[in-house]
Amino acid sequence: MRLRGLVTAVTVLVVAASLATAVRAKDGKDGDKDKDNKAAAVMDAVVDFGQPQPQGTPAAATHFLQPVGGQPDGTTTIFRGGTVTFRVNGGGHGVGVYPVTRDTTREDILAAVCPTRSGCAADFLNSAHTIKDSEGNVLLEIGTNPPIARVDDPEHIMMGAAALIQNGVDATGNPTFAAGIFHQGTTAPGVTPARPVAEQIRVAFPKKGRYLAICMNRAHSFNDWMFAFVDVVGSDGDDQ
Repeated sequence: MRLRGLVTAVTVLVVAASLATAVRAKDGKDGDKDKDNKAAAVMDAVVDFGQPQPQGTPAAATHFLQPVGGQPDGTTTIFRGGTVTFRVNGGGHGVGVYPVTRDTTREDILAAVCPTRSGCAADFLNSAHTIKDSEGNVLLEIGTNPPIARVDDPEHIMMGAAALIQNGVDATGNPTFAAGIFHQGTTAPGVTPARPVAEQIRVAFPKKGRYLAICMNRAHSFNDWMFAFVDVVGSDGDDQ
């Protein structure tokens, strides 16, 4: 009986030690990731919403988000309380921002859009779309067009700069919507009238987390994969 009790006690100690080691290893890994994110973070960032001028051709190939100093489709990392200024290039764009779970990846978003970049027909673009995170939570849900002409989910959106507003109902009782105009983007050199500096939309991020920045133009987002992420991390003095 004493031996059995001794073995049980030793087993508990071994399990407890193993759990403590696992927790320390996990904390160390997450700590390293946080350090890397903070090293890459800035307080205020600028993201080109559409390829900077002069843009290439075809137009669909210019539909990406690019942090200044980074790569197309790249993630922007800022400190909590900082801002991202989306600098609009080209035409037909609308800036939308959605909070997402921290582990949401680009592949999670791509699972709900056109399987081939810039390769889908209009009937696909105008069909209903539901974007989910890796755990199956709905991040963004868009109905068919008509009447939903924009990528604009009022239940989940944090910010939308070319919003849909219901303005009535049709003869059958279905809602009708007025769509906000798209942004005035920069124009190519030599184009008249010239817009070397166009609309710039600054968004403040007071909370840590991960956010999806996506074009509100259905063709640009669902067909051309025009989206990227913003990661908001704690400041150096943040102990959370």
